[in-house]
Amino acid sequence: MKTKTLLVLIFISQFVFSQTKNEKEERITESEFPEAAIEVIKNLPNDCKRFKFYKETDGEKQSFEVKFKHKRKRYSLEFSEDGVVEDLEVLAKFKTINEEKKSKIEDYFKSRFNKYKLIKVQKQFVYNENLDALTFANDILDNTSTEAPNFEIIAEVKTEKKRDIREFTFDESGTFVNFRILNPTSYEHVLY
Repeated sequence: MKTKTLLVLIFISQFVFSQTKNEKEERITESEFPEAAIEVIKNLPNDCKRFKFYKETDGEKQSFEVKFKHKRKRYSLEFSEDGVVEDLEVLAKFKTINEEKKSKIEDYFKSRFNKYKLIKVQKQFVYNENLDALTFANDILDNTSTEAPNFEIIAEVKTEKKRDIREFTFDESGTFVNFRILNPTSYEHVLY
């Protein structure tokens, strides 16, 4: 009986572990960044500052990210391995989200979890290939973009059985898209 119970517990733990993404983000030098990405970064507005370069791996995919400040806001511009822009994220406060969208997001959390605490909120602008990469980035930085952002929210959530830190994605209307459980060691990278 003990052996069967142990086997069941091992199986369950492997299943849960397989759904957990183990992101690793390491700081790198500018010279280790893809050349195509450097060309975009060099042409960002002059008042962008405090550039920090990172390589991110999640076991399946590798990407590059540059974090910087512009007009007192924190941004992160993500690139593929080839230096193609993937998205631009800006750190945001939950209270600044449009009331209708904010209400939808709050309803999602309240209906599914006993408790929740929002840790980090970002507006995520997914790259539109119809635009030049620099135009895409500059329109967002200048607040002239017509693209509606998704919302990436890292939250600590509690159900009756357990507590997790998860990264949630909501679309531009505030509708839930998906989530992934963050491994506590991989969570360190989300703190700017």
